[in-house]
Amino acid sequence: MHNAELQNMVLDSAAAMGSNELQEKDATGALGHDLSNGSSSNLEAARRLAKRLYHLDRFKRSDVAKHLGKNNEFSKLVAEEYLKFFDFTGMTLDYSLRSFFKAFSLIGETQERERVLIHFSSRYYQCNPNTISSQDGVHCLTCAMMLLNTDLHGHNIGKKMTCQEFIANLQGMNDGKDFPKGLLKALYNSIKNEKLEWAVTLCQNH
Repeated sequence: MHNAELQNMVLDSAAAMGSNELQEKDATGALGHDLSNGSSSNLEAARRLAKRLYHLDRFKRSDVAKHLGKNNEFSKLVAEEYLKFFDFTGMTLDYSLRSFFKAFSLIGETQERERVLIHFSSRYYQCNPNTISSQDGVHCLTCAMMLLNTDLHGHNIGKKMTCQEFIANLQGMNDGKDFPKGLLKALYNSIKNEKLEWAVTLCQNH
């Protein structure tokens, strides 16, 4: 993975975060009957759906990401309510991401998965405002861990990324400053020692 690749991914992420201001109006499908013009009704519907998704109430693990990752206001509400079921307070970023991935399957289109990770980053920062300097910083590290996971544990042939390269790739990407080297080394070793995996529906009760 090259520095430019990581920077492009983070820039794309930032653009996706900004696009929340201009939500696309796309169909909510089967959820349509839950919606009304009242925002309070929308919020209640989002809470109900988020609770069902979290408890896998008539949903499979593979259904969750598509309800959290759509580019519309209702999906954003559902994701925010869903993430409230997770308390990452005092947890490291890598451990939080692993615990988050135990709940559902991160599948779907790249943009949908990206939005789910943005919601995760927002919730982590909300729970740990003093650990990493900004939500953008959290999301940058989350993307970096995902790319590192693919680099170290994917089927690609060739030289695997070293810890020094991982640190170099993230230089200056913490709101223009560097992330603490100790933090980056810990994240690198965590991913190297145990790859990131998310729950799958196969061979499970849900």
